[in-house]
This record gives sequence, structure tokens and C-alpha cells, in this order.
Amino acid sequence: MSEQIAKIFKEYDKQGTKTWTYDVAATDLQYQIGSLSKRILQMKKLRFNEGLSDSEIKDKIADELADVLAETLFIARELDIDIVDAWDKMLQSDKKKIGERSGNK
Repeated sequence: MSEQIAKIFKEYDKQGTKTWTYDVAATDLQYQIGSLSKRILQMKKLRFNEGLSDSEIKDKIADELADVLAETLFIARELDIDIVDAWDKMLQSDKKKIGERSGNK
């Protein structure tokens, strides 16, 4: 999947947009998270929904989640980070924290 994302970002480069690097992606990630937050607020009726139905907003949330994932995978690929390994380590860390907080070390 990350190879497909890298290919897409290279296509953007050909269109004259700023060359996509991990630091550019990290900056854009903030924008994508903001867009995701906006759509969630719309779903919760805490922000103007632009005349969109809940189903349409949910579709837009899905799109924003995919954008966040794409940025994350791109950054990981550019920095040569094994995202699956990082995920496994995060799960183990969380399991340890939960155990410590519940008194089950």
C-alpha cells in the first residue's frame, strides 16, 4: 500500500505541487486531522453540516481517515519505519499500561 501512496505523491510532483517529503506530509497531516475533526463535529451536530446528510458526512469522514492514513504511511515509508512493527510495539505498550493501571503487572 505504501508504494501506491508514494506513486500517487510522485504524480502530484509532476503537476507542479511542492515536492512531497516526510516533513511536508507531516505539515499536511495537521490539515487532514483538522478536516477530520470538522466532519466529526458536523456528524455530532456541533458544526454547520453544509446541507449534507449523515450518510454523506460519514462518507467524508471515511475519506478524511484515508487521507490521515495515507500521510502516516507516507511518512513511515520516507523514514524507513516498519509501521507494522511500530503498531505491534504500541499495542504491547498499551497492554502494559493497562495492566499497570489495573494492578495486573
